[in-house]
Amino acid sequence: MSAQVFADKVQFGLTMSIGMAAATVSMSCIDALMGAADHALYQAKAEGRNRFIAWAPPPPVSKAAE
Repeated sequence: MSAQVFADKVQFGLTMSIGMAAATVSMSCIDALMGAADHALYQAKAEGRNRFIAWAPPPPVSKAAE
């Protein structure tokens, strides 16, 4: 996401990286939710910034054939 901003007759570019996470029942506290959102934000920045990344919990581990 980016925009051109004017402030006091000065134009400059503004970009934004966003990390988002949805709470799951397996999260023990707000710190776990904030950690997941933080992880998504740093992933967005690592992939070139100016992005939106939504965190998703890892898929369940598949069991070996029984």
